[in-house]
Parts: sequence; C-alpha cells; structure tokens
Amino acid sequence: MLQRRNFLVYRRFFEIFVLLFFTMGACVLVRQYLHNSLEDIRPNKAAMLSNRRQVRSEYLKSMLKCYDIPLSLERLQYGEFWLLKNFIRGRLSARMGCAESITYTTNGDYTFMESLASVLKRWMGPLSFALFAPGYDFNATMDAIQYVRNCLPESDLIRDYVTFHVYFPNNHMPKHQVPLNEDEALKWPYNCHATESAPYENVNRTLMYKTQQNLTYPINVGRNIARSAANTYFIFACDIELHPSVGLIDQFLDMAERNISVVRPDQGEKLRVFPMPVFEVMSNATMPTTKEQLLPMLKTKAAIPFHSFVCKSCHLVPDQDKWLAANKTDNLEVISVGKRYKKFVNWEPFYISDNKEPIFDERVTWEGQSNKRIQNYAMCLMDYEYHVLHPPFLVHSPGIKKLDKNSTRWNYVKAMNKIIHYKIVPGYQSLFGNNKECRV
Repeated sequence: MLQRRNFLVYRRFFEIFVLLFFTMGACVLVRQYLHNSLEDIRPNKAAMLSNRRQVRSEYLKSMLKCYDIPLSLERLQYGEFWLLKNFIRGRLSARMGCAESITYTTNGDYTFMESLASVLKRWMGPLSFALFAPGYDFNATMDAIQYVRNCLPESDLIRDYVTFHVYFPNNHMPKHQVPLNEDEALKWPYNCHATESAPYENVNRTLMYKTQQNLTYPINVGRNIARSAANTYFIFACDIELHPSVGLIDQFLDMAERNISVVRPDQGEKLRVFPMPVFEVMSNATMPTTKEQLLPMLKTKAAIPFHSFVCKSCHLVPDQDKWLAANKTDNLEVISVGKRYKKFVNWEPFYISDNKEPIFDERVTWEGQSNKRIQNYAMCLMDYEYHVLHPPFLVHSPGIKKLDKNSTRWNYVKAMNKIIHYKIVPGYQSLFGNNKECRV
C-alpha cells in the first residue's frame, strides 16, 4: 500500500513536471512567434506607406496631367553662360515621378554648401542645385560636390536626392577641360581627410575667382536653371539657407490628393502659389523643426520673423497672427489668401508652385538687390493669389541679420534701381498690363 501511495505521488510530480515543461515551452514558442510577427509588421508598415504614396502619386499624376521625365546631362549655351545641366544627378531624383514628390530648387556658389545637409535632412526629397563656378572656382566647386557626396554622415541622402548643375560665363571658362560626362565627374579625386575643414568652410572669399575678376553673382540665372531642371510638377524655389519644417512634402501632396481643386484651379479661377511664414533664430539657437517647437522660441525672442531688422514687411504673410494662433492640426491647410497689395506691397514670399509662374528676371544680380521683387511684381500684375499654408514654415540658418550700411552691395543698388524703374517695369507693364496697386 505504501509503495502504491509513493508511486502515485511520484506519478503526480512527474505529471506536474511534464505540464510545466510543456507550458514553458509553449510560452517560449508564443513569445518567439509574437516577436517574429512584430518584426514582420515593421517592414509591412514601410511597405504600406510606400504603397500609399504610390497610389497618391498615380492619382495626382492623372489629375495634374503631368509626365515623368528622367533627368539627363545637357551641355547648353544659356545666354552668356555655359551650362552643365544635370551634371551630377541624384540617384532617386533622376527618375522621380512627376507627382511623386516636390523639388526644392536653389542656387549658390560652392561656399553655400554648408547648409545643404541640414536642409536635405528636413526636406527628404529631390533638390535641384545650380552652382556658379567661373574660372578656377570650377575646381573648388567640384571638390565641394565630391566632399558632400562622399564625406558627410548625410552623403547617402545627398547622392540619392541632390542634382547639381554647374554654370559659368563664356568669357570666364574653367582653366582645364571639364569632365565630359557624369561618370568622369564622379571620378573627380577627393580626400575626406585632406584638411581639417570642408572645402566650402572658412573660405577666403577675396581669393575666389569671382571676387578677383570683380564678377557679380547672377542669382536669378541660378534660380531659373534650378527651376528648369526640376522633373516634378510642384517645386519649392528657395534659398539654400532656408530650412523647411519636417514632413512638408507628404503634407502638401496629401492636401492635393484630398482636394485637387486647391492646387489645380479651374479655368477662370485665379492663378495661385502657396507661401508660408519665414523665421530666423539666434546664432546659438537650435532651428525648430515643428510649429510646437517654434512657438516657445518666438515668446522668448530666440526666434523672430525673418529680416525683422532689415525689412520686416518683406516676409510677413497675410494674417500672420492667425497663423500663429491656429491650433495644431495633422493636416496641412490653407489658412489665409492674400495678394501683393497695400501692406504686402514689398512682400518677397517663398512658396510652393506648379512652376508656371514668371521666371526670375536675369538682368538683376544679388548685389543689386530686389532680385525676388521683380518676379512678384509680374505676378501681381497677373493677379496671382497667395494661399498661405499652415502649419509649415521656413527657418533661416542661425543668426539674426542686421542692416549693414557699409556693405559693398550699396555700390550696385542705385544703378540697379535705375534699370528696374526705367527698363524693367515699363517692359513688364507692356507684357502684363498696369495695376497701380502693384509695385516692385
């Protein structure tokens, strides 16, 4: 009897042990299954987002009636300049669908490369960059291009999205033969550790070819080159030191998908572009990426409206107070509509557009100023509307700009103003008509 009782006890213990063993094993298997399932979900989310964007792109492409155009190298005579268009292409940008994204179009010389990576990390889309490279500045320009494409933490992004165009006056050619094609250009030698700083940092501008030859900077030539090279329906013509708030591309294209009539006005409706507010921050401040980060900085004056101490009225948008007071929203919206009249007569907006607005007048240089106002004067004569977006904004690279009365630019302003008022304005009135509300 005792032996049988012991046997039953041992048997019970054995059954409990087997039950615990299988329970623990089942728990391990379930845990592993759940882990693998979560791993499967993560890429599926990325795939779902990619599919979602593809559906949006196809819909917008059909509604906007645009066509996909791959980028290819062109050697062109562009007025008094030689242009190497699409000289080095972004790998993804080269075959970007016309409604797949928005192209940030910009310009500069090689010393303007410093902001490229920080702008692109926010933009995360195609960027068309026209670079002025006369004489021996061409070599420095190639050095800078190779450096940003190969030597930065963001170089992979730059290789994916940035397309470089290089131009120079036909009487200020590079000293040596330029690369014949993109493959040759990409073989341009570079050394990421040759110097302590990048080729575009700490540059003595007085030694640049442009300065030595007393050349002015043809800023509007660069702007138009970058615009003309974009292969997306929508563009954002910007200065390279202006950083967009994050997520702008998807926000804008989602808005277009929700209501195509917002971005594609019906026949007879006003032409329109889509500006946003611009701010600048203290030199020791971190640039905000969202409106939630921006608002506290405005309260402490760590951020202020752009050019507050140079020309405050040049960059305030219609109903800016309404924009600032508006509640957080997940969807981008048009918060106000205005024109370049009355208190906004000097407005120099930066905006997303369909790239059909007038080109920038190439008779105007950076040194002579008013280089954006003339285009906006033409748009005023054409009765353009400015549909202000919320919540996106732009923020300039850190540093508050003050009016420099000793700047050498003042030497060019008087002569340029004469050209504007006696040649350019009468010409525009002949082309687009006259409106006393409109001013340069």
